[in-house]
Amino acid sequence: MEGKQYSECQIQNFEDSKVAVTEKDPVMRIKQPGDEIQEGMHGCEEKTTSETKSWSTGFLVNMESTVAEIDCVSIGVSSNDIDLSVLHPDGSSLPIMASLSAADDEESESHTWKKLGFEPTLPICLKFEDVTYKVPVKGEKTPDANKYILHGITGLVHPGEVLALMGPSGGGKTTLLNLLSGRIKLDSGTITYNNQQYSKSLKWRIGFVLQDDVAFPHLTVKETLTYAALLRLPNTLTMQQKKERATCVIYELGLERCQNTVIGGTFLRGISGGERKRVCIANEILLNPSLLLLDEPTSGLDSTTALQIVKMLRNIARSGKTVVTTIHQPSSRLFSKFDKLILLGRGSSLYFGQASDAMLYFSSMGCSPLIAMNPAEFLIDLANGNIKDKSVPSDLEDKFFPRNNSLDMKHGELSQVDVHEYLVEAYAVKEAKMGKTKLIKPLLIDAEPRMKARSSTMEWGATWWDQFSILFRRGLKERRHEYFSCIRITQVFSTAIVMGLLWWRSDASSPKGLQDQATICYMWFYLQSLQAGLLFFISVFWAFFPMFTAIFTFPQERVMLAKERSVGMYRLSAYLLARMTTDLPLDLILPLVFLVIVYLMAGLKSTFTAFSLTMLTVFLSVVTAQGLGLTIGAAFMDVKKASTLASVIIMTSMLSGGFFIQKVPVFMSWVRYISFTYHTYRLLLKIHYGCSTGLDAESGSSCKSPFKGLRLDWDGMEVGTMVAMTVGYRILAYAFLRRMKLMTIN
Repeated sequence: MEGKQYSECQIQNFEDSKVAVTEKDPVMRIKQPGDEIQEGMHGCEEKTTSETKSWSTGFLVNMESTVAEIDCVSIGVSSNDIDLSVLHPDGSSLPIMASLSAADDEESESHTWKKLGFEPTLPICLKFEDVTYKVPVKGEKTPDANKYILHGITGLVHPGEVLALMGPSGGGKTTLLNLLSGRIKLDSGTITYNNQQYSKSLKWRIGFVLQDDVAFPHLTVKETLTYAALLRLPNTLTMQQKKERATCVIYELGLERCQNTVIGGTFLRGISGGERKRVCIANEILLNPSLLLLDEPTSGLDSTTALQIVKMLRNIARSGKTVVTTIHQPSSRLFSKFDKLILLGRGSSLYFGQASDAMLYFSSMGCSPLIAMNPAEFLIDLANGNIKDKSVPSDLEDKFFPRNNSLDMKHGELSQVDVHEYLVEAYAVKEAKMGKTKLIKPLLIDAEPRMKARSSTMEWGATWWDQFSILFRRGLKERRHEYFSCIRITQVFSTAIVMGLLWWRSDASSPKGLQDQATICYMWFYLQSLQAGLLFFISVFWAFFPMFTAIFTFPQERVMLAKERSVGMYRLSAYLLARMTTDLPLDLILPLVFLVIVYLMAGLKSTFTAFSLTMLTVFLSVVTAQGLGLTIGAAFMDVKKASTLASVIIMTSMLSGGFFIQKVPVFMSWVRYISFTYHTYRLLLKIHYGCSTGLDAESGSSCKSPFKGLRLDWDGMEVGTMVAMTVGYRILAYAFLRRMKLMTIN
């Protein structure tokens, strides 16, 4: 597609502009490019020229949109150039916005959107009409009380165009974007994609970039995109082809210089904010979506970086894709990059049309800036109902000033509600005069067979085993930093050393040693050894430590899990099993180091068999406690609530563990059997105290126990119970995650 752009600075009287004003019609009819143009797909070319001028006291703002040649075969729309300048009373000229011809030349030199090795993009024409959305109001007496978020929003965007949803915070931009993506259900109105309703086959054609940059902080840019490509791209591609596509996208989005740098996070330095946003966009570009939706992609970025992001979005649109983005308050250069604009205020539409015609529309009704200002700033002020430093339409003055009861008497100005209602009514009159069918007349694209063809082949991008192996590798790379952090290692090492010093070279192999290690807790025949206290502390520590670590897992990964599951990245069973399997080798290292230190310093039973069995027992305790922590975290998805419940559980488990109290009331005896601390402690006692010859009269077993009422022979009850709890807790965690999916992913 070749686009010829012409810019011409002309300052004329407002009376000469191409706007027809009548006395009966306070809202002027604006000639829209769509009124005389029907875009098609059979080799048509069209030229549109609009020159807009806004006039105010002491200032003349000249807005000119360029001539665009459109090659309809490729369904592309060339860029609009806007040139703003302010004339001072002395005749000098102050430029507000530089001509975009030079900017386009610079853009073509600095960033060229190359042809990716993707399959041809299916063009999607997005049309939505009278979209309304409401939510129930809690606490109201009437059960049918609802709050309207959107009021009859109408719009249209073709392939090759960038549609901006602009408005103040709380105006309904994100809600409208979620409705267009199919993430939330529509209350009333229609949303069509190539004149078809939303279906599962469209899910793979739509890319959605969240406002918050969601990514694993310890993975590099290349690793993040490579894992996403391996999981999301269709199974018809080989692993090597998927990796090549990830590399291609990295270079096309200008991420090659930071591809080996970690993403970073709040407490970890990584790539810049603009690069992080491009990584999130690259995640969606991997699938070559036909419709790309972005929620405030420039939030938190400086004007230059934000401009680079918007330029990239326009280049993506020119490749045949449809781009819709929300924007809060763009700079003048950013505003010039948009093809179409929907201005939202309090959930109502105040303007829809070409972005370059927005100033003409509001100046036609007599609302123009009295001082030089950014067009986007002017529009946001109007959406907020702020009429300060702007000319007041005569109809608005005649309507409210005589009564004087709708005025904000404190400041002597029109209230924001009055301004908002007037703008909503004015736009409704414009829609009625132009005709809604002309305003949103879509392209005719016959894509139904192609849209349905992808629905079956794109259900999963990888087999279950591939998903498991990829998630396992990704988990190892991401969580090794968490497991082997300085704080965690220091905590384990310091605890082991303190325990070793307190129980330094204690010996329980002889009756004398057993008597020297007696504690204040005693039984009738034998004194309980200090090493029993050591073993009990080991069982408590390796229940408390992994349990509270696991509690944070799902609440912290909730956003990432919901995002990846919403796009069908992997099965939940593959994710959970990979998550648990990844933790096994990492969970084994620190307990092993801990036991080596304690064993050498405290002088526990010095045989390889005893050490191996102790290690296996502690490892079983870690896995069981971790399963309980995962279940609690998945059940609440809130760290505070989960930590509170975990504290009560660990305290109950510790008290019923068999060290502080040996006899419990009958009605509370069940507590110790569901306490993994109790079973771990019993196993450790059996390992280190063993069995002596003789018959224990109290228990009736062939094992001579140094503890009254405690059987130390091996019956496998403790091991079986802990294995059952390990499996049961993880099944519960899976069930809670399935419920979370129903609540958060549509």
